[in-house]
Amino acid sequence: MKKIIVVSIISTILVILSFYAVNSAIVQQQKSKQREIANTLLQYSENLSLSVASTLKSMTTQGCDKESIDNYRKVKLDSLYFSDIGFVQKGKILCTAFWGKLTTPILLPNELHRTPNGFTLVQFSQKKFFTGNAAIYNNIIIFTSRYAYDKFIPVTASYSLNSTTKDFRRTFFTASPSSENRSWLSSKLFTLTITKCSSTWDLCVTVKHNDAGLASLSVVVFILLGAVLYFIWFSLLLFTTRLYEDRFSLERTLVKAVKANAFEVNYQPIIRTYDQKITGVEVLSRWRDTNHMHISPEFFIPLIEKLGLYDEYYTHIMRKAFSEISSLITEHQLLISLNVGRTEIEDKTFSKVLHRECLLNNIPLSLIKIELSEKAVASEGILEEFCKELKSIGVKISIDDFGVQNSNISRLAKLEYDEIKIDKSLVDGISENYKQDIFIIFCDALMKLNKTLVFEGVEDHIQYDFIASRYPHSLIQGWYFSKSLSKNELNNILSPRQR
Repeated sequence: MKKIIVVSIISTILVILSFYAVNSAIVQQQKSKQREIANTLLQYSENLSLSVASTLKSMTTQGCDKESIDNYRKVKLDSLYFSDIGFVQKGKILCTAFWGKLTTPILLPNELHRTPNGFTLVQFSQKKFFTGNAAIYNNIIIFTSRYAYDKFIPVTASYSLNSTTKDFRRTFFTASPSSENRSWLSSKLFTLTITKCSSTWDLCVTVKHNDAGLASLSVVVFILLGAVLYFIWFSLLLFTTRLYEDRFSLERTLVKAVKANAFEVNYQPIIRTYDQKITGVEVLSRWRDTNHMHISPEFFIPLIEKLGLYDEYYTHIMRKAFSEISSLITEHQLLISLNVGRTEIEDKTFSKVLHRECLLNNIPLSLIKIELSEKAVASEGILEEFCKELKSIGVKISIDDFGVQNSNISRLAKLEYDEIKIDKSLVDGISENYKQDIFIIFCDALMKLNKTLVFEGVEDHIQYDFIASRYPHSLIQGWYFSKSLSKNELNNILSPRQR
């Protein structure tokens, strides 16, 4: 129960972190669209400013006489951006194209904004006269049309738009989505704001997305996403926890098994090809855990190495194998093959331990065969010295797993050995024509070394018949003849052969 609670709490935290990651991913996509809108709004505002500025600077008519007012009206009609044009003097508007000559001049607002370009910006809020923005230059005033930004109104369904001076004190345009369009999750946390300013004009635009990120999702999608994330994290954590517990439990069980020497030893017969006689056996370890399940050696041996128990384990396996079948070995003159790896090869005491166990069980060293991989150690010198030492006491050497990865025939010339074991991966290719050709070239080259060839993983009559016809003096190992056997099963097979 405690485990479930802990997993639930951690899953909730991970869901929150996942929401944060999802929110960031959505925001990144939305930023691209928002930048595009900001650039469009800025470009439009710059064009509008340029149009107003160019018109103001090009106006040569000044005053409120009939000719000047007619000219104001003509310019106003030629531009969709302008609501009105007029003449200003001493802080008062004296006439405009729309109103004509004013009976009562209109005072300019007190707060005026002067731009670096020499223009004066004015904001009106007189309903009976004008509400909006205007610009003044050389006594000419242009009132910007309140409809100048209408093309951006559809965009405001999702975004708030603003066009202002750089100090944000004068607003040329502003629009926001209605409260009905606001997301249920709206907050500052989900507000995305992008501001861009003009390099030419006293002008900035701001595009604000109040429903960015997760807030852009519907309630249903948000809840569904949360449920899916929670399920995924909860399942992964529960699986990982159980896997860790199983592994930890397995490690403890494995330690006990090594200490108690609870491993079984099986023996895979090695057959002489031309008469199908058993000439030797390969020692293989087997283990059942406390749940009576077979655990693969490919799994538990690396785990034993990790636990630092490999030397003890290997010594137990060797001792058990020698004691179980010592009588069969000497009676039938079988070679008993032991696999060794880097640990044994680099262990200076291995040959002494091997010699001692053979003496204790009355097994001649001449009936011992050590199977090693040429790639077991990085240093060629260590491997060469290991082979020389074993050969000096009469032990036979077999090069195992040959044909796997980057096996090197030239490297074999530096080693003292008696046989080469051809890996199952090459034997499997006998049934395929193009792979069979590679197999023949490879094995014919090895035959020239005048060493015994042992073919591993022979599983059907096609493989056996091909090997027997081409390499009759080789040895064969595989399920075509026998699986790995217990001591009693091996004895039962050998006894009829004796009679």
